[in-house]
Amino acid sequence: MSNIILPEEIKAEFTINSDGSTVTSIRGAARLAGVNEKALRYQFSTAEKSAPKLAQKLMEHGFNPAEFSTNGITEVALSVILEFYSFDAGARCTEQARFVYRAFASIGIRVWLQEQLDYQATSSNPTPDSTLALIDHIFSGLYKLNIKPELIESAKLTAIAKTFPHLATAAEESKQLVSAHNQVEEIPLSPTKLGKIIAEQLGLSKPISARRINQILIAVGFQDSERVSNSKGKTKIQYKLTKLGEEYARIQLDTAKGHNKTIYVIRWFKSVIPIITEALNNDQ
Repeated sequence: MSNIILPEEIKAEFTINSDGSTVTSIRGAARLAGVNEKALRYQFSTAEKSAPKLAQKLMEHGFNPAEFSTNGITEVALSVILEFYSFDAGARCTEQARFVYRAFASIGIRVWLQEQLDYQATSSNPTPDSTLALIDHIFSGLYKLNIKPELIESAKLTAIAKTFPHLATAAEESKQLVSAHNQVEEIPLSPTKLGKIIAEQLGLSKPISARRINQILIAVGFQDSERVSNSKGKTKIQYKLTKLGEEYARIQLDTAKGHNKTIYVIRWFKSVIPIITEALNNDQ
């Protein structure tokens, strides 16, 4: 999926240069890939007789992993790291790395990072055509994020009106046409919040548990579940969005409570509520 939103904690680990290229810290790369920072630093070791597999892969691409602590990780090196933890790390592959890799695979990591970091290129003497093309490019990535197209078009028209004041009247008339279909973007909900809303609609005295909501979402084919183990051997249930469920949800990266670690979570749109309610009624 490409509809991933980076939390501010990860964005803060990036530096974006004037030419639009980016550099991130080892900590930022680890959190983006969903791996332990110490484990990633070990993978950069080149002093051993047999360097770790990731270090070898980076050196094959012309990088010196030993310099990452000082110079940071370029976006190309970052793409190699994310590809490694998506497909080549064996048991250490992470689903989060796959999500991020798929998000930029079709458009390139620089364009994807520029969109995530709100980068806007500047030119000393931009032409009207190049400026309009740039505005269109800036907003193009939003179409991958489950944002209503009319909202994006309205924002784009506002940007055009501010950039070219003589087009403000035409832009405003276009916005009025768009506004007839324009709605405020919906905030996706957690299973806990869905349980509260549905319980209120059904007149129940207690909220429906998040566990029950997740069970129903599995039953209707919108997500799958599996048990995963952490480094201490503790297991927990992890949910994965299915192709069928993509219409009703989006994936967000978040900071795990009590841990300096990034995790991915599934958040659901209100359009899923009637389906959950019907499933509940059928169970009774």
